[in-house]
Amino acid sequence: MNHKLTEMTDARLSEVTAVADPGPKPDDRPAEQARRHRALTGVRAALDVEVEVTADAAAATASRAETAAWLGASLADLAAVTGHSRQAARKRWPALGPIARRRRWLGHHVDELLWAADLVLANAPALPATLTEGLADQVAAVRAELEGDTGGDPTARWRMLDDLVDRRLRAVAAAGDPGDEQAEFARHGTAGVVAYYDHATRRDDSDE
Repeated sequence: MNHKLTEMTDARLSEVTAVADPGPKPDDRPAEQARRHRALTGVRAALDVEVEVTADAAAATASRAETAAWLGASLADLAAVTGHSRQAARKRWPALGPIARRRRWLGHHVDELLWAADLVLANAPALPATLTEGLADQVAAVRAELEGDTGGDPTARWRMLDDLVDRRLRAVAAAGDPGDEQAEFARHGTAGVVAYYDHATRRDDSDE
């Protein structure tokens, strides 16, 4: 057994209380019954560790798969890595289809998103402060992520862009006519971008 797994199993021995002693056997030697009971307790501890390790490994794999999806990998790309079909990959990681669609749309519409955000910022005085507070900093951070490797989360640029359209611009689009012609033009343009995002990212993923 792997040394780390052995340590984990040994650490669990004191927590195992449900393993009954099956009793003596006709060919037992001195201390054999107690040793056998300890070994069976070790099996129970190892089974508990196996479940935990399997769950942790599956979670780690899913996290890596999600990172790959945010970086542009399709379900077909993930299927090639796993050696199974796209359908199998979709079934194993059901959240990745929507992520892949969002990432693909974002990748092709960076300029439109930044245009909409800049238009909102240009008309910020005519819009509710709750809609524009912190937006300039967020847009600047997005641009910094797009321009190069900041050394942080490799998916940050796409997650930040997704938040920009799905939270910040969506709030502007839903705010209603601000009563200013130019600000309404900005809000209307933002609503169009958000509607396009929704149309492209919320469809069925059978073609992924």
